[in-house]
Amino acid sequence: MIEQYTKNNQTIQYKIVFKTIKHVYFRKKDDYFLISANRRMNKKQVLSILDSHFHKLVSFQTKKRRQTTEKFQLWGTKLSEAEFFDGLENTQKNYEKILIDKTVSQIEIFESQLINDLSKLNLTLKSTKVKLLKSKFGSCQIVRKEITINAFLAKLDPIYLYYVLLHEYCHLIEANHSSAFYKLLDVLMETHKVVQKDLRKYVITF
Repeated sequence: MIEQYTKNNQTIQYKIVFKTIKHVYFRKKDDYFLISANRRMNKKQVLSILDSHFHKLVSFQTKKRRQTTEKFQLWGTKLSEAEFFDGLENTQKNYEKILIDKTVSQIEIFESQLINDLSKLNLTLKSTKVKLLKSKFGSCQIVRKEITINAFLAKLDPIYLYYVLLHEYCHLIEANHSSAFYKLLDVLMETHKVVQKDLRKYVITF
């Protein structure tokens, strides 16, 4: 039976098989780790070993599943260079401007839905900036109540942009990624765990 083990808001799936062996072995399958352990061990002992290797297992899982995007890609669809620039000159400045403008436009499209969802937590729209960020999908300045969104999200399906918006708004209530924080996300997006898991597969590249 495949089960889940969660630590520090990260989850891996595993299956334990007891065999006549001396040591504990981890083998990566498509979407879980197969753990082979000595028959004399119990589940608690195996999970203790899993816990001690958890960081490495998560890193391995993330590394194996990383996805890249095409340079000329918008909302999950690969475009030709001409389609992407749509009459504009092919320059880095225009490339960045297109990603930023597309992200801003999509946020505006989301506005009514966002207002409705945020009302569930008694939140209102805040100032939102769009930039090209190298290492994160978004950020929230709690004191200034300002949200920043990565224009990289214009390359992906819009659901990821909406998720990041909700994620950052939740930080206005809970600064850390605590259980309380994820309960807020539960209210705003029932599928946020799946969306977040898929988003983490992407490498931010421009």
